[in-house]
Amino acid sequence: MHVAQQTTTQGGATTSSRPQEFTARECVSCKNTLGESPVWSQRDQTLYWISAPDQECWAWDLVNPPFRRLFDSILGCVAVQAGPVGSVVLAGERMFLSADMSRVDPGDTASAGGVRDLCPRPEQSLPTRPNDGRVDRQGRMVFGMYNNYHRAGSSIGENCAGLYRLNNENLGVEQILPYQYRVSNCICFSPEGETMYFCDTPTRKVYAFDYPVSGNGPVSNRRLLWTVPADLPGGPDGAQVDAEGHVWVSLSGAGKVVRIDPTSGAVTMVVNLPVKCPTSVTFGGRDLDEMFITTRGPDGGGLYRLKMPNGIKGLPEPELAAVREDI
Repeated sequence: MHVAQQTTTQGGATTSSRPQEFTARECVSCKNTLGESPVWSQRDQTLYWISAPDQECWAWDLVNPPFRRLFDSILGCVAVQAGPVGSVVLAGERMFLSADMSRVDPGDTASAGGVRDLCPRPEQSLPTRPNDGRVDRQGRMVFGMYNNYHRAGSSIGENCAGLYRLNNENLGVEQILPYQYRVSNCICFSPEGETMYFCDTPTRKVYAFDYPVSGNGPVSNRRLLWTVPADLPGGPDGAQVDAEGHVWVSLSGAGKVVRIDPTSGAVTMVVNLPVKCPTSVTFGGRDLDEMFITTRGPDGGGLYRLKMPNGIKGLPEPELAAVREDI
């Protein structure tokens, strides 16, 4: 596979070497139809993730059994919100929701507590729904949309989705990508927050953009980071950046997560899974030195875990700055 090759130049000589390979193991047999959006809360010492069509948000503190809570909405992504333990924001099919995922009753796996509507999602008249999203280093939520008919092969399946940033003050949304696409994924940010990564999954290309760290405004200066090799099936799905600034991309359909050097575009590590479709990835654990990978069915659906090698760690997941709920 071409993904298993990288080229380096040393003293003018070009050599080829294989990236290090590792295997993740299932740690929670949650049987998600479409697991997505894993985020680790340093405040809660808890991993949150969703199963989109199952309308579930899951929580696991790595000690006690994981639990789930149900929402009356297909979910796109979850973000940790500044505030009390368990505070999260979810991108629902119709509305953004603020919810309490704290576990008061160990037996409570039913409806979520403290659910409040925040604001309608954008593109109400389009055949789209919220999909991938992540909080930037300044505490603002960036999220993208998903064309529900992107496989239709007709005009309804064309580029019509946008990339947005949620305004914490007035709960409005600002479109920040100067073009439309079909399926948002790979949204994540460099350690300093000045670079955003993004892909339109059907194109199989991951791009880097300059990201405005202060004030508003769109992303700019698009440049290609990496293209999925032709001999690999599927496409890029969720992604995360480690403390060294390398980008980890889950390859749904290929059963792999790859680590990409942002300066060269070389694949330096590969995490293999025994299922075909990893969907997203993040770092967690007390020392942020464990990788967690969500997957989807039919052969997957569990949560996978890997203790990171070579001292690799993640960065604390930013919390969404407190949003006004009185407007």
